Amino acid sequence: MRTIESIEDLKGPEFSSCLFKDLNFDGLDLSSHSFEHCDFENCSFAGAFLENAQFIKCKAIRGAFSYARLSDARFDMCNLSLTQWVNSDVSGACFQDCKLTGAEFRDARALGVDFNGSVLSGAYLRQMNFRKCHLIRVDLTEADLAGCDFSDAVFEQCRLQGAHLSTARFEGADLRQADLGVLTFASASCFKGAIISKTQATELLHGLGVTVL
Repeated sequence: MRTIESIEDLKGPEFSSCLFKDLNFDGLDLSSHSFEHCDFENCSFAGAFLENAQFIKCKAIRGAFSYARLSDARFDMCNLSLTQWVNSDVSGACFQDCKLTGAEFRDARALGVDFNGSVLSGAYLRQMNFRKCHLIRVDLTEADLAGCDFSDAVFEQCRLQGAHLSTARFEGADLRQADLGVLTFASASCFKGAIISKTQATELLHGLGVTVL
């Protein structure tokens, strides 16, 4: 793996098997650039232009992407745990099979963002709009989803155990294939208007101490 420790060493729009160490990409135009099997150690992309950029099997743990422009960017099988995306624009971006544990998307613009196959446990996603989205294999365990709009969304093999759902909207959402964890009357009230399975309904009644025969 080639180590790059200076911005001056950046040549060409395609990078493969590189280690970027202690680099500040803040404000740089890296739109349509491609990074494959690259590691970013202590790097910042704050305010960078990353529209249509591609990151494939990369690692950027604790990376800073705040205020970056990432519309239509693509991340495949990347480890992006504990990353910061505050006030970033990830509209139309795709995070496929990525690890985003503890990532913070505070005030991010995220219309049409795709998190399919990704782990977002403990992530901050407040106020995001997932209306009519088809969520597939998304792990939202203990994520902060307060104020999110999941109206008419479809959840397929998703996990929502322990998620913070205060003021989130689920009208018309199909939760039949979602793992909702242990349902209580208080937690079930967050899913008002959603579609659940007979098994989930039975679990809810069991949580209330009601026996179904």
